[in-house]
Amino acid sequence: MITNKQRAVSFAIWATRILVPTLFFFLTSSCQKKGTIEKTLKTADKPSSEKNSSKSELQDFGVSQNPLDKWNKIDNPSEDGWETEALAKLASEQLKKLGTLFFTDGSINDFITKDFTTHRLSKKNLKTLLQNKNLIIQSATISNNEEYGGKDYLQKELITVRNLKITPSNKNYVKFKVTSIEVDSTNQSFETTALFTINFKTKKNLIQKNAVWSINWKGLTGTPKISNIVVRSYDQSTRLNKNNIFTEVTGSVISSNSSYEEQLAYGMNHWLSRMPVRAMLNRFGTPGISVADVNGDGLDDLFLCQEPGLPNRLFIQKENGQAIETSKEWGIDWIEDSRSSIFADFDNDGDQDLAVACYGMVVIAENDQQERFKPAAILKTSWSTSSISAADYDNDGLLDLYVCAYVNEDNGSSIGTGSNEFIYHDAENGAPNSLLKNATKEIGEFSFIDVTEESGLNQNNSRWSFAASWEDFDNDGDQDLYVANDYGRNNLYENDNGIFKDIAAKSYTEDSASGMSVTWADYNKDGMMDLYVSNMFSAAGNRITNQKEFKSAVQESIRNRFKRFARGNTLLQNEGLTFKDTSLSAGVNMGRWAWGSNFIDFNNDTFPDLVVANGYLTSKNESGDL
Repeated sequence: MITNKQRAVSFAIWATRILVPTLFFFLTSSCQKKGTIEKTLKTADKPSSEKNSSKSELQDFGVSQNPLDKWNKIDNPSEDGWETEALAKLASEQLKKLGTLFFTDGSINDFITKDFTTHRLSKKNLKTLLQNKNLIIQSATISNNEEYGGKDYLQKELITVRNLKITPSNKNYVKFKVTSIEVDSTNQSFETTALFTINFKTKKNLIQKNAVWSINWKGLTGTPKISNIVVRSYDQSTRLNKNNIFTEVTGSVISSNSSYEEQLAYGMNHWLSRMPVRAMLNRFGTPGISVADVNGDGLDDLFLCQEPGLPNRLFIQKENGQAIETSKEWGIDWIEDSRSSIFADFDNDGDQDLAVACYGMVVIAENDQQERFKPAAILKTSWSTSSISAADYDNDGLLDLYVCAYVNEDNGSSIGTGSNEFIYHDAENGAPNSLLKNATKEIGEFSFIDVTEESGLNQNNSRWSFAASWEDFDNDGDQDLYVANDYGRNNLYENDNGIFKDIAAKSYTEDSASGMSVTWADYNKDGMMDLYVSNMFSAAGNRITNQKEFKSAVQESIRNRFKRFARGNTLLQNEGLTFKDTSLSAGVNMGRWAWGSNFIDFNNDTFPDLVVANGYLTSKNESGDL
């Protein structure tokens, strides 16, 4: 049952998780500008009358009737003395307006100087990286001797796109993300790096172009104009027909079930205000799913975890492609806070049993004659379970469980990120994870033992863990374990005959950032399994952490930690005893706010591709980072 303790996680934790990736960079930087962190803390303790008047106009608690204009003033970087951020904002606004001219007529004179020069924005002589009957992916080799042109180069690029007879579609867009800025006060100019993406649909094709531009701007006051564009990288993808690679079929598959209209058709924003309890992880909207053939008919079925107060759902697939919701009939329509699940045969009787990580426990349900599930064991864990994974770590023929947990609610405080022990870039006050050894002796007689300590997995086991994945990365015949942690360093536990040792530091796999998922594959086909970790990309974070004013009083290694938080996802190439970070050279770091990722061969060419699930709760006004 849900207890009062589970209701204790405060709003402060949620606020820290969501606001920190952006506000953190401003706040820590402001500390440096005022001299020391201590000085800033003293300023924060002053009476409200001595603080910024615009902030004192807002209520400390509750919601103001019309706060938008006040928040706009507070969020204006020029109010805080950050000239670079004020200029970056102006540049972003100019680029957004310029982007509309790819699809509509208009003058470019408001955006460029009279002596404007640029590379050709779309490249020729492209190298084809992949081609089949449906898709062409190409890239350009950028020369140091690229030809420059003037206004006509830019005008031609815009007109060329407009003349392609683009089909009206919500898939047509241009986006810029300003990721760095450097000011030249002497010449009254500044330079930005911007990620450029254009996506549009013609009568025959779907085209996407990606590039990195270095843009020089004139004017440190008023509206800046572009004086020069240098293309640093360029690639494009062409879908050779108008059909989507994937088609949304949710409605056709499950809409015949009453739960579709009554429960699943609503978004997370709807249910957040109606939940009987809300813990920190509920505000992320990330309950898990599992897929397996639970009734032995050869068709995969779907189990969907749900938030507290909402019943979990089991969809049994039929031969006509539809799926029938049968969670009540199968006995697993629980309304506990279910965070993650996994199907596996835990008693080796040939069918798929179910393990669900709920709040403070793991529930094991036995598959009974492939007709229903029966709760068979309840295993105590940390309260804030986040994910669950299975492997036979000790090679005894039984699948064991590893349970990740997030915020620590057993230390007398549920404030988590508000604790004095919390360090944003290297937090070690999270909840302990658990290794549960499968000790089942008879079919249906499930038994699991917590062996976290004796197995060695208690090392560095106080992080904020989101996900874990098993893989024999060293090819020695047993399953090793990688754990992706939020707010700092990850773990790579090497398995030596059932005893683990954290070798993340010496193997260069700590990847200290906002770890939220992990997946393995041999992407370069050298016989060694490589690693991909999802983190959080932030354009604002990239801009700010790379400026000399940011945390100027601390050592470079600490500054680099903060820079790493904003960079995005990580691809680690297995080189035997160590791993090499190939994220940037492979072009796979920019996955936005990446909650999940998976290697999978989508086009059946034997090379593992990557799919990254990103975003947050849907909003009409989002920055594009997510």
